[in-house]
Amino acid sequence: MGKIRIGIVGTGGMAHAHAGNFQQMKGVALASCLDVNAERAKTFAEKFGFKKVATDFDGLLADCDAISVVTPDALHAQQSLAILRAGKHLLCEKPLTISLEEAKEVAEAARKASEVGVIHMTNFSYRGSAGFQKAIELRESGVLGHIRHVSSFYLQEWLAAPIWGHWSNEGFLWRLDKRTSGGVLGDVGCHILDMTTAIAGDVKRVRCELRTFEKVYEGQLVSEHGGKNLDANDSAVIEVEFSNGAFGVVQTTRWATGHANHLRCEVHGTEGVLSVDLDRNWNGIDTMIGEKALMKAKWKSKDLKPTPSNYERFIKSIKTGRQDQPDIVRGAEVQAILHACEQSSVSGKWELVPSI
Repeated sequence: MGKIRIGIVGTGGMAHAHAGNFQQMKGVALASCLDVNAERAKTFAEKFGFKKVATDFDGLLADCDAISVVTPDALHAQQSLAILRAGKHLLCEKPLTISLEEAKEVAEAARKASEVGVIHMTNFSYRGSAGFQKAIELRESGVLGHIRHVSSFYLQEWLAAPIWGHWSNEGFLWRLDKRTSGGVLGDVGCHILDMTTAIAGDVKRVRCELRTFEKVYEGQLVSEHGGKNLDANDSAVIEVEFSNGAFGVVQTTRWATGHANHLRCEVHGTEGVLSVDLDRNWNGIDTMIGEKALMKAKWKSKDLKPTPSNYERFIKSIKTGRQDQPDIVRGAEVQAILHACEQSSVSGKWELVPSI
């Protein structure tokens, strides 16, 4: 196999992470990039050494073997479908789509593409945590016994404190408008839902409450700024009933003063408990397993060997022909949970998670 020719569509902030990671890998060539802003694409290409700046999507497809989709959420479905149907390998940013209908269509296209050897992944980037991966392994091994309770959260503070820049900056503002964003639920809720359900098990149904608070601008409370309606949800509390009978709560917010970017998941079983806290230890896990440990309520902390990133998993899957997780179908499954959460926030009732 020659070098895998990588393309990137969308050359904003997150695209730099894609290009920077692929740039360091053997057997990979940065072939082409595309953006609606041609000048931005040119600057991006020069920074990372892309061979070409494509002028249209068909040109990008022709130049590449594999493509990263790093565009705004509303474009993911259309672009992913075109890539899969062209027989190109796909790495799509999260969330996979903005609707359940789109997610089902992209998942079906991914299944068909798999039949002819096409690799596809959704970039739930926290899968690169060794603690996350070990937690999946432990729960699946059965050492926790019957899962009873789950507690997890993803907390950010950038609406309360300008830790990464003020929310009114262009790079943040679009995330606060329903027309361009699924709010905190879609933007980072997808990460914690992927983490929680990958570790604890599939979700049967959810009950969700969403809140959108007025923002503070120059000492005043505002609900509009810079032509944007500040109406996308910014806090979510989700009650979750798992298929294995467990019960739990998942929370996410952009108002968590004191937390820059904090993910944590605890899974409690009849024979043990595990905790993954990515803010405290990216490559670590805390456990308490077995009667002796439980009787003393004594936790054991363990540092783990780093695990491959999603970018590394993607390239390895292409080279070996063996599909790794999280694939596009997994992205659609998380989208189904987001859909149920949105439905519940309107109905006020428990909502079943649709099958994919």
